[in-house]
Amino acid sequence: MHAALEALRRPIDGMGKVEFSANTSPEPFARGFTHGTIDFRDAAARDAYLMHEAHSRAGARLVAALEGGTDA
Repeated sequence: MHAALEALRRPIDGMGKVEFSANTSPEPFARGFTHGTIDFRDAAARDAYLMHEAHSRAGARLVAALEGGTDA
């Protein structure tokens, strides 16, 4: 999943650094998941990412991998 999101930097202009790390929050909501951040050049680049077909495909793969889908 990480590689799929990192690969979006090629087709999506203005998408910057992609980082993933362990979620160390003491709250009980993480359930073993990690978290990630993506930097964007500006709001327009972020909006292009949100609407991009490659982002939709990667998001669908991520949701399919989650037990419980978007409710997870």
